[in-house]
Amino acid sequence: MTGIAVYQFLDPWLIWAFRIADNPYLGFAVGIFWLCLLTTVIGELCMAGVYFLNKKHFATINQSMVRHHNLSLQALGAKDKTAWKACNSIANDAFGKNFFSRIALFASSLWVVPFAIGWLSFRFSSVDFVLPYLGEVGVSFLFIPAYIVIRVLFCRAKPVLPLFRHIKRKVAENEGAEILMSYSDLAKKEDAPAVGGPVTGNS
Repeated sequence: MTGIAVYQFLDPWLIWAFRIADNPYLGFAVGIFWLCLLTTVIGELCMAGVYFLNKKHFATINQSMVRHHNLSLQALGAKDKTAWKACNSIANDAFGKNFFSRIALFASSLWVVPFAIGWLSFRFSSVDFVLPYLGEVGVSFLFIPAYIVIRVLFCRAKPVLPLFRHIKRKVAENEGAEILMSYSDLAKKEDAPAVGGPVTGNS
C-alpha cells in the first residue's frame, strides 16, 4: 500500500473532526486537537506494548540499578570504601543501560507522528497557513507544538485513566518493590536509634 493509499484510508477517521464546526478556524483547532490526541494515545499504547514485549529486560536493568545503588549507599553509610566503589560502578553502568533503554522505549511512541504530519500535508496541501509576523508556515509548524502540549497534558492525566493506571501498576509490579534510596534516606537511617538500644527518659 502506497503512502497516498494509506492517507486515503485514514482520511474518514481523521477529517470528521475538522468538519465538526461551521467556523473553519474552530474546526481546524478541533481537528488538530483530535489528531494530536489520537497520535498520543496510539503512541502511548505502542510504547506499553514494546515495554511488555521486553519486560524481562527492563525489569533486570532497573532492579540491578536500584539494588546496586542502594548497596552503594549502605556501603557509604558503613564507611566501606571498597564495597562502595564496586557497587557504585555497577549501579552507574546499570543506570546508563536503563537510561538509553527508556529513550529507545519513548522513541517507539513517536512513529505515529510522521503519519499524522503526512496526512495533514496530504489533506491540506492546497491551503495556505499564514500567521501574523511569521508569514506562511507548513502544517508541521502547527502540529508539532500542539502535539507536545497534548502529550504533556495527557501524561498528567494518565494516573486517572483506568487503562493507563493499570499499565502503570503492571510496570511497577514487573520492576520490583525495592525503592531507590536517596542520601536523605541514608541520613535518616543513621540517625534512627538501634533496635533494642538504650532508651533514655524517666520510668
